[in-house]
Amino acid sequence: MQPITIWRRLCQIAFLGVAGTWLAFGWLRCPYGIPFVSCQSCPSTDCPGRYLQPWFIGLIALSAIFSGRVFCGWACPMGLVQDALGRVPKPAATRQPRFGRVDRYLKYLKYAALIVVIALIFTHNLQWARPYEYVTRSPSLWNLEAVRVAWDLGGGPYHITFGVLLVAIVGGLLVTRFFCRYLCPLGALLGIFNKISIFRLRRAKGLCDDCGKYPRDCIAYTVPDTTDCLMCGECVQGCPTKAISYGLRHRKPPAPDA
Repeated sequence: MQPITIWRRLCQIAFLGVAGTWLAFGWLRCPYGIPFVSCQSCPSTDCPGRYLQPWFIGLIALSAIFSGRVFCGWACPMGLVQDALGRVPKPAATRQPRFGRVDRYLKYLKYAALIVVIALIFTHNLQWARPYEYVTRSPSLWNLEAVRVAWDLGGGPYHITFGVLLVAIVGGLLVTRFFCRYLCPLGALLGIFNKISIFRLRRAKGLCDDCGKYPRDCIAYTVPDTTDCLMCGECVQGCPTKAISYGLRHRKPPAPDA
């Protein structure tokens, strides 16, 4: 395993340890139509989102300014789950690059998801009344009775959230980083910062021989400095000609040796 991969995995595992409970609560028991965004007004006191949310908002904002979608590649707990699902052998029909022609158009779905999520936040989350009449608490996050009560009380919005989770898991078994590439609204938003962030992944055209290793071996099936790039840095250590580097946006990438 290459150094960048090792450090990335350690970072992902650390963030999963910190926010894993919040992630599971958001998908399985959150009383709001859109989880993870209304933690400060949530009546559930056994979810860590109340104290984690401000820190994560600040972290995501700063990381986006400095390095675009780097949160997706290095810190997002769902990203680690998607990476783990990506290790499962994929059907021939969804392997790259054969799937690339379809992939090109499916990537626009995450922007539609972002629009839908923003609309649902205003219609389902920003309400004076509590989403549930009461909230169940349990000694364990994985208490099935609490999940069942959340299912009964949550209605349509909760069922849709749970359905998206199932789609993300099943999709991740078929396509590497399925949720990140096609459905994640946060990824769509952060992808915009890939074009304006202080640091970026750069490709030296003089060194690149267009071998096609990237996007072919990229977990997001893309190339550096695009809105779909997860800024994971795997291509920096994987490029056979060392044509890809990480640095300041307005500084030119290294030139080939004379």
